[in-house]
Amino acid sequence: MAKKLSKAMSADEFDAGYYYASELKKFAASLGIKTGNFRKIELETLIRTYLATGEVPDKKPTLPRKNKSERDVLSATTLVENYVGDKTTKSFLLDLVRQINPSAKDKSGQWYWLNDWRRQMQEDNAAFTYRDIADKLLALMETKGRLPPIPSARMNNFITEFLADPVNEGTSREEVLKAWEVLKATLGPKTYDAYKKLDI
Repeated sequence: MAKKLSKAMSADEFDAGYYYASELKKFAASLGIKTGNFRKIELETLIRTYLATGEVPDKKPTLPRKNKSERDVLSATTLVENYVGDKTTKSFLLDLVRQINPSAKDKSGQWYWLNDWRRQMQEDNAAFTYRDIADKLLALMETKGRLPPIPSARMNNFITEFLADPVNEGTSREEVLKAWEVLKATLGPKTYDAYKKLDI
């Protein structure tokens, strides 16, 4: 069985388990880690660092906007300083994209990887505009094949891979989720390949 979160566990034991974002936030806070607006994968990295070193990481989250500041005016030439990732911004970015390629189609994972890129740019204190963000979004939408799996979305990746296997054709979502719960409760990688190796 996967181990419960504990200060006494090793980094390897942590990696072998699966924990929800709410569990990770609560555990990280108990370790003295400022959780801020860190994503799940970032919390996992910070916790792993603590378990391996015994020291609280001093990394602080980069906020998408300055405290109490007005959101950016949405125009192609506006420098990104106070970003709000809501429907209004997404719609604006898609309009910019389709000015260049009207037939561009949404691709699974595009918003995650776009935000990943935008966050990295802000962490690096880089100067970039909403046109730059739209250009990155277009590049993601035009990528051949699938975008890389979202690192922290192991359950969703498992479900996708499970249903893509022809041997599971006709399997209900309820059955897939039961299979995920079995895998989640075991030690080791949380992948469909790992699931197929279980003696069930």
